[in-house]
Amino acid sequence: MSERVIAITGATGILGRVVAAHFAGTSARLALLALSEEEVAALASELPGGTDRHSGFAVDLVDAAASRAVAAAIGDRLGPASVLLHLVGGYAGGTPFVDAEDEEFRHQLDLNLWSTIHAIRAFLPGVIAAEHGRIVTVSTFVAAAPTPKHAAYAASKAAVEALTISVARDLAGTTATANVVVLRSIGAEKPTEQRPEEIAAVMAWLCSPEAGTINGQRVNLFGRA
Repeated sequence: MSERVIAITGATGILGRVVAAHFAGTSARLALLALSEEEVAALASELPGGTDRHSGFAVDLVDAAASRAVAAAIGDRLGPASVLLHLVGGYAGGTPFVDAEDEEFRHQLDLNLWSTIHAIRAFLPGVIAAEHGRIVTVSTFVAAAPTPKHAAYAASKAAVEALTISVARDLAGTTATANVVVLRSIGAEKPTEQRPEEIAAVMAWLCSPEAGTINGQRVNLFGRA
């Protein structure tokens, strides 16, 4: 990870903070993205290396223009990002499809799919240009095996997986890769949950040169379930 610029979206979330701390333990420079300028700036200052090495950027990745602008701002401040860890996403469930409102689908598609589209599109040139560029997105087991009352969530995450794997196919013949980390639930209280530290470690491995042959894969992390 030496001197690489790593963009982490959703950096102030439960998973994002642990992933940021894990990668800050290397000599990488982190571009930390979140909605709140105050929270992301505070996170940058708290990490090893502080604001001398890391920077926070407030952005709504549902906005295509804002996504392009933040990628350019990161390039100006830290250098082009060679790694994108896209952790933005959200859950919705509990309502049968027949009763679900269109707004639930719009919200899930915006939060899960459109944020991914805009983030990958904004950072992909830097990922391709770098040696061992990496993209890692996050999905859920219900994307491949939908469960009742999760239509909007499952459909939006299935689209994230298809998008990521399609981008991976475009990267064939380069040293860049794109993969999906598939979770059941994030936590540490139950055996079926995936601890943030475990997820961060897998992401670090996927970003390593040694993982260069892993491309376009769904990496399932719910083995204890």
